[in-house]
Amino acid sequence: MLAGPIVRRVEKNCVYIWLTTSNNIKPEASLYEVEELESKSVTYSPIDTKTDFEMIRSGKQLYTYLLKITPRANSFPLDTLLGYNITFTNRDGQKSLTDLGLLSKDNPDNIVYGNLQYPTFIIQQDKPSNILYGSCQKPHGKKLSAIVKADARIERNALNLEERPNTLFLMGDQIYADDVAVPLFYKLKEVAQEVIGEEIHNLEDLEPELKKSPFNKRIDQLNGRQFIMETFANFTSNNAGNHLIRFQEYATMYLLTLSPSLWENNSGFPNFDTLIKHDEYYVMFSNLNERNRKREIKRLKKQYRTQLKELKRFIPTVSSTRRVLANTPTFMIFDDHDITDDWNISKEWIDRVNLTTLGKHTVTNGLAAYWLFQGWGNDPNAFQANLPYYSSFFRYHLNHSVFPDRWTEQLPNMKNWCFVTPTSPKALFLDIRTMREYDYHPKPLRVGTIYREGNTAPQLIGKKGWSVVSRTLFNSRWKTGDPLIIVSPTPLYGLGIIESFLKRFVYPLRALGLPVHYTLDFEAWKYNGKGFNQFIQHLLRWRPDPCIILSGDVHYSNAVRSTIYSQNKKRLTINQFTSSPIHNMSFSGIWGQILKLVVSLKTYSIRSKSIIRSCDHNNKLTIEKHPKAQSKRILWHELIKYLSAPDGTVLHNQNNIGLLKITNDFMQNLLLKENSTITYKKSK
Repeated sequence: MLAGPIVRRVEKNCVYIWLTTSNNIKPEASLYEVEELESKSVTYSPIDTKTDFEMIRSGKQLYTYLLKITPRANSFPLDTLLGYNITFTNRDGQKSLTDLGLLSKDNPDNIVYGNLQYPTFIIQQDKPSNILYGSCQKPHGKKLSAIVKADARIERNALNLEERPNTLFLMGDQIYADDVAVPLFYKLKEVAQEVIGEEIHNLEDLEPELKKSPFNKRIDQLNGRQFIMETFANFTSNNAGNHLIRFQEYATMYLLTLSPSLWENNSGFPNFDTLIKHDEYYVMFSNLNERNRKREIKRLKKQYRTQLKELKRFIPTVSSTRRVLANTPTFMIFDDHDITDDWNISKEWIDRVNLTTLGKHTVTNGLAAYWLFQGWGNDPNAFQANLPYYSSFFRYHLNHSVFPDRWTEQLPNMKNWCFVTPTSPKALFLDIRTMREYDYHPKPLRVGTIYREGNTAPQLIGKKGWSVVSRTLFNSRWKTGDPLIIVSPTPLYGLGIIESFLKRFVYPLRALGLPVHYTLDFEAWKYNGKGFNQFIQHLLRWRPDPCIILSGDVHYSNAVRSTIYSQNKKRLTINQFTSSPIHNMSFSGIWGQILKLVVSLKTYSIRSKSIIRSCDHNNKLTIEKHPKAQSKRILWHELIKYLSAPDGTVLHNQNNIGLLKITNDFMQNLLLKENSTITYKKSK
């Protein structure tokens, strides 16, 4: 078992479980209704089911399965704990999760909670909706991954269906393809060839320059890809020294972050000096004078030791990740780092990358791995009709170590990356990466005291994209006025002080073509007034009640409530909860404290009042002193309020994962952190 099992989409008459193995097997699931008796003993009543499955082979030892389990009766029990086991049959016999040791308490990497015999999950209907949500999981992130807190939360409430998390939303950056720690890249290279078996010289056919010195050597050295990705792929990440390129690298990254299997019997990591001695580590100034070389080696050695320390803290948490995923129906959407930093950030970025064969195929490899490991299980029916077609591309890759050009053209333009979950309430996951619309109207950009003309920021979803989103929503049998959760990888409402800084000082430089890098992305909805207004207009037409937005991406967490008043007297209240990062603190140490202090001082005066903002017919967003809803130039205005935790703070920048509880009477938002839990007040 290389990764999984992961419980994916669950409905009253269908359950999907995803897993990967190193051999071709026939899987079959057994389901049980789990009941705790007054005596505190637990019974397991078998449910008569049928198991169908689809399998895609994408490596010499990588077989990925999506099991579809249906009841012989009309439906599965709802709001009830369901347990499962899986048997695997091949020519060598039959094994189960039990035989693999995954259900044994003696195994520290087991996937069961409490005294339960099996991994369990809930098909929630009337029980409270307890949704874990978060984003941004970088293996060499600072401190401890918040997934450990989620794991502990389920452990404490394994039999308490009122409190146990029953759904998990992962909202982007589940892997960091562009920011890979050197020790992790070493491990990845060590196992990728064995699992996938891709022809490692295939990149030379994509980019002939890679046949020449020094690139033919650097392409597979540790820390050797920054110049290659910038020059031959036109990528813009400033952490691309170990950027994933091949499909086998993307796939193995998922295996290493989803499961401890490939970490077992780990022989350890070589020390830095050994890597330098054997010329496995690229040193930028090796061809310069000895002084510069020594200086660079000293810097790299410090970086290697720091990353190794962080990675060793991460490895034990992978077991928690697998256990959470094995016991919680999980839905996932991409953001940029799942493919590469700045993915589709502008039309110029797309055009430049598409000029390169290496860039196009790297995006294809990343998206193919995303579909296999994340996208497939979100809404399997959306892909079922074309599944033989997709499978043929993976077979092609097995034979040629590259995907065919037609999939390179088609994959980024697929229209079913967005989807709706069958949860209660339903959740609409937005694709804000491939549905963008780029405006070519010159816009004055201020750089210090100088103004220049530059392109406007993109609409994160354009007109055609909103048409697909609306069709997807209503095809799910959601009705106008029903409750709705909208998952937007980046928040609709960011923290104004941070967004304003990025908009004034960072975005203009990037828009003018200067290579400015910053810890935070400057891809906010409000940077394009037309795109922001389109989002609001759709919400006003849909009238969800309640309307909840869940977001991540921004590396801080907060809660916002906005009440919108339209010109035609429609009113809508939006509750937005942001949780980020799960494991990638960007504001640690003194800078984190300064950020929190500045935000606290800035927001102190607005805690007891709302910010008033309006949108006119030109899609201009303006902060107002008084509402001007009656003005003919105003389409709508809103009252925005940042919600504070009991300690008065409105921003949290430590690793955290959100837990949103929704009942018929109230919503409660928690932030699960390393040493504490932040509670936002319950609200109707």
